[in-house]
Amino acid sequence: MGKLFDSTNPFWTAMGRIFDVFVLNCLWLLCCLPIITIGPSTTALFYSLFGIVRGEGGYVSKDFFKSFRMNIKQGMLLGIPLTLLGAFLALDIYLCYNAGRGIYSFFLFFFIVIFILWASVTLYTLALLSKFERSSKDLLIWAFTLCIQNILKTFGMLICIVIALWVCHILPGLMFIVPGLAFETVIALFASILAPFLPELYKDEELEEDTMSASADSKSKDQTMQPGDDIDPWLL
Repeated sequence: MGKLFDSTNPFWTAMGRIFDVFVLNCLWLLCCLPIITIGPSTTALFYSLFGIVRGEGGYVSKDFFKSFRMNIKQGMLLGIPLTLLGAFLALDIYLCYNAGRGIYSFFLFFFIVIFILWASVTLYTLALLSKFERSSKDLLIWAFTLCIQNILKTFGMLICIVIALWVCHILPGLMFIVPGLAFETVIALFASILAPFLPELYKDEELEEDTMSASADSKSKDQTMQPGDDIDPWLL
């Protein structure tokens, strides 16, 4: 029974992680309500999820508001025009879909492609803003480059978000947890993309591997050294 209530039990660890995601999801929805703060709110969500994905301890709410305060100005400068552009593209898609066939079918396909590109660049831009201090122009260019270079992972991220939106449409009550879980998967994929730019993401793992390798080499040397063997005096 002691193991059942142990805090290190995998079940309770998973429950704690899901609860953290739930808290972040609620904070994200709350801070998105003014609409104009969607940018910094999403950036703060990504920053906190990076900590969860990396297995770092701490209070997720504290991390959320820390990032929100740090990126509120640039997040709004990026978030407001990107949100307006997304709303404009969504409206065009809706109008073309209801306009009928002919030339509108072409424009429907065109706006869908542009909308997918917009969603990808927006997703990458806000994720990059959560980890790097760059100008808005540099973030947008970098985001566009990364989403094209990693197109399969980009589509994987978009599919996760689409599934989350569909689930929330079917069961609206899940909007307080499902988006957070979807974004956690997105950040996990994004962390693998940023590995060359953030080597500290895997620094602890590499250090552990090096330590184990050195220990194994030392053990093998001890096993091959026998009493009476010659010892190099320079090693003494």
